[in-house]
Amino acid sequence: MPLCAVCGKEVNLKNIAYINENTFVCRDCFPQYYIKNICKLVERRLRGESPLACNFCSYKKQCDAYVSKTLKSLS
Repeated sequence: MPLCAVCGKEVNLKNIAYINENTFVCRDCFPQYYIKNICKLVERRLRGESPLACNFCSYKKQCDAYVSKTLKSLS
């Protein structure tokens, strides 16, 4: 069985949320992986912008927490 790239646990096929070449991500870790590695708008949010597309994102709450935590650690 493949291993999740984020948590390192074995993932069966029904619990894989993302596959890209040799990268497998489980359903539990996908929001975190998406925010840090896939979403192109996070950089804009870190610069203080508020892209319209973020209002419709399924992971907005997790992203808000990530952006807040990152900005606090930078200041």
